Formats: sequence, structure tokens, C-alpha cells
Amino acid sequence: MKITILMPVYNGESTLNETLASLTAQSKKIDELVIIDDGSDDNSIQRIKEFLDGRQKYILIRNEKQQGLAAAYNTGIRKSSGDLIVTLHQDVLLEKDSLEKLIAPFGDPKVVAATHVVSHPLSIWDKYNFWQKVFFARLAGKIFSGIDGKFDAFRRDSLEKAGMFDEKHFRTAGEDGDMVRKLEKIGRIAETDAKIVHLHRIDPNFGWQDIVRKQAQYSEAMGALLARGRIRNPIQFAKSFFREILLAGLLVPYVWALSATLIFFYSFFYTKLVFRREYKDKRILVLPFFNAGLLFVSFFYTFRGFVYGKQKI
Repeated sequence: MKITILMPVYNGESTLNETLASLTAQSKKIDELVIIDDGSDDNSIQRIKEFLDGRQKYILIRNEKQQGLAAAYNTGIRKSSGDLIVTLHQDVLLEKDSLEKLIAPFGDPKVVAATHVVSHPLSIWDKYNFWQKVFFARLAGKIFSGIDGKFDAFRRDSLEKAGMFDEKHFRTAGEDGDMVRKLEKIGRIAETDAKIVHLHRIDPNFGWQDIVRKQAQYSEAMGALLARGRIRNPIQFAKSFFREILLAGLLVPYVWALSATLIFFYSFFYTKLVFRREYKDKRILVLPFFNAGLLFVSFFYTFRGFVYGKQKI
């Protein structure tokens, strides 16, 4: 099977060299590399050309205006020719055999997609500024698995059968969860131990406003997924909307006291790593109130995403 690496890029100059270096060093041959620049206004294109020209053949697609992640995926798929489509984000490091492990399950014709394992090392978290540390505190030092687009493989015909990524209802988040639900009806999603490290760009200008925007994007996507019937399992519902459940509990007699207590503890423990390691920073004093405020941001944008059935931030 021919393997296409599909790489959406948006202002990724700080991590592109490392990501591309780990990609070109894979033990498994790359048949096709398609890069979709979604309206970057930094030096991403220059970094790509400097690294890949003369080293690796690639197709570069440039969007003058940002179209969103789902649309970038679909554009790349249509321009590609691979039987297997591997999505790769611009800010991850692959181990030498990551691609080989990721595509291994496709010997089974029932497998329609394969997942990776992602780690968020503390050594990288320590390089972030204060607000980036706040944003990634819940992830730092932990390992997760599942489909999130960072490094996942899909059968091309399964993506086509599923109707491709839903760019009509999901712009910058939620398209992965939507695709998972559609693929589960077609075949089996295999878990692999293809390991990656999430770098995320180190942005000295990252501020609390960026966290609010990221939370709004995620929450709006969750609301849209709920509206479109993609979240039905009670456990999935509780995990996806625990913030909203906490706030709603304040309106319920005899339950409000418990909800208030849980919100108090949440405001500290959600970013406990920051409290433990950045206690000398004066901004730590406002962090509990900021964390509590994010509950209201989450509630509002979840409601908006549910009402409109779209994620459009």
C-alpha cells in the first residue's frame, strides 16, 4: 500500500525542522509527502523549503487565507494518491520506527484506522512561559493514546466512505472526534504503540487570552459533537462536559454545596503542577480565579456549539 504523509501547517516555524527531521529519518519509506500551508504569516514556507529541497520530494499546497484543519485535511487527501493517509502535525517528534508501527495493523482488512501514543515530557513543559505552562499543566508528564490527528493512519477508501473530514461543521477542533464516530461504523480502529512526543511551539507571547480562545474552540467543538449525535455514551458525556456539570450543579437544590466545593478544589488541582513548580510567580495568586472563570467560558461555548451545531472559532 502506498503511504501518504499529510501535514497541515500554520505558523509552525519554531518546530518544523525537528518534526521534518524525525519524519525523514523513519525506518519505513515515505511514498508521498503532502504539506498544506493554511495561510501562515511566519517563515514556515521558508523552513519547509530549506529542509526538504534536495532531500525529500513533496507536494506543497498553499492557502492564501486560513481554511481550518478539517478543510486542510480534505484538500491534502484530494491532492494525494496514497492508499493509507497518515496525518502528522507540525509540532511532534517521531521515534525512528513510529511510522512502521503505525501502519502495521493494516494487514487486517477490517482495520480502517490506527492510533498513536503521545507523551508530553516535563523537560519540554519547563521551557514554556507561565501561561503556556498553565495551559499544558494537565498534560505535562503524562501519556495519552487515541486519534487526535497528531499522528494517525487511515485507509483512504474508509475516509471517502465516511464522507471525508467534516469541514462544514468543524473548523479548528472536533473533526477528529467526528471522524472516529463515523469510522467505528465502518471497521476497526487499531491501537498501536507508535510513540511521538508533542513539542508545541514555544511562544514567548502566549498569554491568558490564548488559553481562553483554546478553551472556547474545544468547548464549541464538544457542543457541536453532542448536537450531531457523536457523544452518546454516559462516560464519554461525563468526561467531555464535567465543567458544565459542575456549573449546572450550582442551580440544583441540595447539590449546589457539593458543586461549589468541587469547583473550589478544581480551581487549584486542575493546574496543580503550576502551583507546585511556579509558586514564586505572583500570577499564581490569580490562577484559581482564572481556572474557575474558564468553567464559564466552557459552558457558554459548549452551549453555542450545541445550538448552532458547528465549531467555527
